Amino acid sequence: MTTKIADISGQFTAEERLRLYTVEEVIAMKLLPYTLRTLRIACHQRRVPHTTSNRKIRFRIDHILAIQQAGDVTPATRGRRAA
Repeated sequence: MTTKIADISGQFTAEERLRLYTVEEVIAMKLLPYTLRTLRIACHQRRVPHTTSNRKIRFRIDHILAIQQAGDVTPATRGRRAA
């Protein structure tokens, strides 16, 4: 999964990859399917990747892509039970 993220993040410039987005910006741009409160709670519970800077929650584009790809389902494995 990290190789997919690295391939996708290679399409961005160094400035875009290092830019830090606030929780409000991520929600306003509709980059993640969360509400403001839900995303903050998920960060505090360490369920989603993020960066803290000066005790404030921030996201890089790699974090956003990782969260989006965490919900991917492969059709070949969908519905199968572990042996």
